[in-house]
Amino acid sequence: MLSSLRGPALVWAITLSSGSCYLLFGYDQGVLGGLVSQPSFLDAIGNPSASYLGTIVALYNIGCLVGCMAAAIWGNKFGRCKTILMGNAIMIVGAVIQAATYGSGQLIAGRLISGLGNVYVSETAPSHRRGRMVAIQLSIVIFGIVLAYWLDYGTINNLSGEIVFALVTMATLPFLPETPRWLYSHGRKEEAVTVLARLMNISEDDDRVRFIKNEMEESLELERQQGSITLKGILNDKTDLKPMRRLLLCFFIQFFQQFSGINAVVFFVTIILEQNVGLSRSTASLAAGFIQMSFWIGTLPPILYIDNFGRRPTLLIGSVFQLISLILFTVGIAKDGGGYPNLALAMLVLFQITVGMTWCTVPWIYAPEITPLQLRHVGAAIGPFSEWLCTFVVVQITPTAVEHTGWKIFLLFILLQALSIPWVYFFVPETARKTLEEIDYIFVKGEARDRLHERMHEQVQVQEVDRRSMSETKVGESQTLEMTSVSRNDDTSPTSKV
Repeated sequence: MLSSLRGPALVWAITLSSGSCYLLFGYDQGVLGGLVSQPSFLDAIGNPSASYLGTIVALYNIGCLVGCMAAAIWGNKFGRCKTILMGNAIMIVGAVIQAATYGSGQLIAGRLISGLGNVYVSETAPSHRRGRMVAIQLSIVIFGIVLAYWLDYGTINNLSGEIVFALVTMATLPFLPETPRWLYSHGRKEEAVTVLARLMNISEDDDRVRFIKNEMEESLELERQQGSITLKGILNDKTDLKPMRRLLLCFFIQFFQQFSGINAVVFFVTIILEQNVGLSRSTASLAAGFIQMSFWIGTLPPILYIDNFGRRPTLLIGSVFQLISLILFTVGIAKDGGGYPNLALAMLVLFQITVGMTWCTVPWIYAPEITPLQLRHVGAAIGPFSEWLCTFVVVQITPTAVEHTGWKIFLLFILLQALSIPWVYFFVPETARKTLEEIDYIFVKGEARDRLHERMHEQVQVQEVDRRSMSETKVGESQTLEMTSVSRNDDTSPTSKV
């Protein structure tokens, strides 16, 4: 059944299948966040110190980081689907080890292996819906975190739950197609055209398929002229494609996302609520669940507006509101004698909603968008590499910092949040509603830019012809319907029966 899907149904199937991976990812992040303050769980792993607890939680991100490096090296060779399937298999092994945990050493091994398993949608969704599809997946991630928190609230250990989500992906993904851009870059051009036609629900001979195919050929030809992209070439950044600039954007957009402090809240919100806000353990656990729900609620509006509103304004507005909420949250917990707990709680909710509406979604869309086809798997890995490297640092230091410095750790997040505003304004170009090949035009220079400009101009002309043709077809159909209606009325009128 899945192998026969076409058009929007196929795009949604791809989104939901890979979205199960995201639910798994969110669940795996959130499951320890709800356990780290539970005495029964801490007893089971030997009541570790704050720094050791940070290491246990953070090692998951080292596994993710290694997985990103593996994806960058082998992802283009094996394809998007096989890479996802291999990652899911590894995550199942990690989940089994974590579920059988009887001590901290085994839990560390399970977290590391699960992290190792963690583009598809960016290369299969049409440009006008690409952001929406990824926004849906990010909403699924945060729902996984919420699910894990509430399950933790009612039970002791849910570390094996992630297996279910991995099995869903492994059962559906083999019946879904590889991305057309990957197929085309590996010489499987007929398959690429077939997949394109299926995704767009049109004939393989349609002009729209032909022009997307021509776009991919143009991109590949440009990359062939630049030669194979090596590490030295990336660092020198003297080619028309500007790979270093693009990969730095992939890295720093995730850097600023993580040093907003979002994962300090996701992983350790119960500890923060107990030690900084002054709530009891049971109240902190209950409040943490609602705070994470506000995070998920914030991820829903971008599904509707992310492609129309744009990446840059979304990031800029998010940075401003996150900065305000962090400052007021810090004010709420900094006052001697208890501070202002209600203000602190309200600002945590505002912070979570704002991150969900802005910085949670855009970085994951942006990295695979701005990298050239030959480096798309690298760009899709560099962003998460940065995300998990920075998350490791944040998660490693947060428990110890909260224990020893209290509210002062949030001054670091405030400073970096403030720096994100000029960085986005001066260095982040807009990519919304552009094809992946059109985005090359933003970065390339010289003759390559002229060739891409000619291609884009030609495509605009053909799209205009298509619109006129469709308009004329609709007018013709409307006139035919009107004539048919008049004919039927004449046949049934009193005068026609005389």
